[in-house]
Formats: sequence, structure tokens, C-alpha cells
Amino acid sequence: MTDRLRLPLVASLGLALLGFAAGCGGPPQAKVSGTVTLDGKPVENGTISFYPTANSGQTAGGGIVNGQYTMDASPGEMTVLISASKVTGKHKMYDTPDSPTVDTVVELVPDRYNKTSELKVTLKPGVNEGVNFDLTTKKK
Repeated sequence: MTDRLRLPLVASLGLALLGFAAGCGGPPQAKVSGTVTLDGKPVENGTISFYPTANSGQTAGGGIVNGQYTMDASPGEMTVLISASKVTGKHKMYDTPDSPTVDTVVELVPDRYNKTSELKVTLKPGVNEGVNFDLTTKKK
């Protein structure tokens, strides 16, 4: 093989290997899924967030629909925050006659699962199925 043909071949192979390595690099990921119930019933609509307890990894969050959630997160120990609200009425945004009306909502999930969360979970790299949260409104 001549040097004239070898250089493009080596360059092409080098770029292909670089692209492959870039696609395989990066921090490990944890694919996490599960269910969220409140007093035995699936949370219809809500949010779930995972925050690293050690200052490593990234925060991840997503939605809960009909009690189910799925997302990508960083592996490691996480504090979990769960929130779900319900519309209970309407109110005026401002104290003026022409003020727009907005929904009045209440948080359904107790603070111990969101604002002052006591929920912890350790995620491993790869698939983490069945990471379920059975919440109650009654204190234990």
C-alpha cells in the first residue's frame, strides 16, 4: 500500500475510533423506574426528583403519570422529593376587579416526602426497576 493511500485510511480509522470512544465515555447512568402511591392509590399526576446526597452526580427529575415514572439519573445515594397537587377552586390573581382568575391548588403529599424529604434510595449503574414509593398521609 502506498503512503498516499495509507494516510486517508489511517485518518478515517482514527476518526471512527474517536467517535466510538466519545459515545461510550461519560459518567455512568442509572435508568430508574417505579410506582408512586399515596395512601394505597396511584399518584395521578406529580413530580419526582432525585438529588445526590454526596456532592457528586447530577439532579434528575421527571413526571409521575398514573402512578408510574421513568427517568435517567446518576448512580449513587439519592434524596427523593415527590410532589402532587390538586385544584380545589379558583381565585383572583390580584385584588382588582379586572384581575385574571387562577387555580387554587393544594399539595397532596406531606412535607416529609418533599420539602423535608426523608426518602433515600441508592441507584446502581444500569437498570433500576421497581424503585417504588408507597407514601402515606398519616405519620408513622
